[in-house]
Amino acid sequence: MPVLRVADMTKSIGWYTQRLGFELSWRSPGDGDGENAMLQAGETSLMLSTGSHLGAKPAFSGTLYFEMDGVPEFFARIKDHVEIVWPLETMEYGTIEFGIHDPDGYTLAFSQDA
Repeated sequence: MPVLRVADMTKSIGWYTQRLGFELSWRSPGDGDGENAMLQAGETSLMLSTGSHLGAKPAFSGTLYFEMDGVPEFFARIKDHVEIVWPLETMEYGTIEFGIHDPDGYTLAFSQDA
């Protein structure tokens, strides 16, 4: 389960729920020195945190891949509402995928076998 440091919890929850279809499972505002929230989409869990234990600001130098069915349909539904990093394409290594940025600049990729 990815745990992402976010700058604005309300903004991030709104983005993940309204644009990507995650559901808010729980939100804990006084959790340690920050706030935590658990989001769910099918079998995928994602935790968001404002806690300093994840660093001073949102940062990650890789790509978080989410494997799922229906990638082309998902891309068609969200493409006009997100920042596209790379468009929907069939990769030479056998997947259909695309990449986007979330509000904190994390790169998220959605992939399925071709």
